[in-house]
Amino acid sequence: MVTVSLKRQSGFTLIEIMIVVAILGVLAAVAYPSYQSYVIKTKRADMMAEMQQIAGRIESNKINYKRYDNIPLSAIFSGAVAANGSASFPATGPALYTVTALPINSAKTQLGGRNWTITATPITNGQMSTDGTLTLSNTGQKCRRTICGTDDEWQ
Repeated sequence: MVTVSLKRQSGFTLIEIMIVVAILGVLAAVAYPSYQSYVIKTKRADMMAEMQQIAGRIESNKINYKRYDNIPLSAIFSGAVAANGSASFPATGPALYTVTALPINSAKTQLGGRNWTITATPITNGQMSTDGTLTLSNTGQKCRRTICGTDDEWQ
């Protein structure tokens, strides 16, 4: 007489694996847009902080030069200044914004007066392209897109 012993196999069935993959897919579909929103808010906050630092450099250079005009743009921006008087932010890595400080002189190398405005324009087709333009003026007025004021308008 022949005896046959049956061994029970262990492991996961295809259905069980497909259920786990489906659950992970749903979680990723919910989490990824939230993460992207967080990344954009963080990069906007970095740009806002840089604009505040630029404003601080303008004011501190006013003490050095005894006036607002003729302050070199290289003393205001932390990165390299382009031929049109603008700088990219961040100074290293992929550029997210083009930053300008107006008014500038005709040579586009120096700040041109006391009533300055710093503008950060998102790079076209960049990660921040849908976020809107940020501005900061010498009076402390902050604008994001079309909302302006001196409080939490950048939020």
